[in-house]
Amino acid sequence: MSRQTLWVLAGIAAVVGGLIDLVGPLLYPHLVEPARQGVYVLIDVLLLFGLLGLQSAAGRQLGWPGLAGFVVAVTAVLLVRSSATQFLGPQTYLIAASLWSAGMVMMSACLLLSRAPFRTPAFLWIAALGIGLAGLILKEQGLAHRLATSCFALAWIALGVQLVRQGRSIPGDNP
Repeated sequence: MSRQTLWVLAGIAAVVGGLIDLVGPLLYPHLVEPARQGVYVLIDVLLLFGLLGLQSAAGRQLGWPGLAGFVVAVTAVLLVRSSATQFLGPQTYLIAASLWSAGMVMMSACLLLSRAPFRTPAFLWIAALGIGLAGLILKEQGLAHRLATSCFALAWIALGVQLVRQGRSIPGDNP
């Protein structure tokens, strides 16, 4: 498989995962378990593919600090999916989601500092963390949580669009 095909597929996964995550709050009240958990798993798997596409497409620009952010983000996704085990205590999901956001911000900082592509998703991931932290500080977690999760989802959609564009703009890429 060529790099460009990988990037296009990762981009499509990121867009679909981001869209499902964005409209999820409208769907979840109409879903019963285990269907709701299935949607959560689907979102996380799709976003993981998008994350792998980002690392593949921008790994050189990310460098070692970006790779560390990638490892934090992937580890956090696994912790999110295993949060029912309460591996980190009763707040495992909150800790894991925060780590995922922190990993994405680490990667975002590297993208922005290196002037690499993917600036729009980088800004949105940073905004998601900032809005989430502001909500905690101001004790306004309802609206802040919705805004932060929307920024997070929009970042994945933006990443996906850029991965698809990048994958389609590289002529003659060999497997």
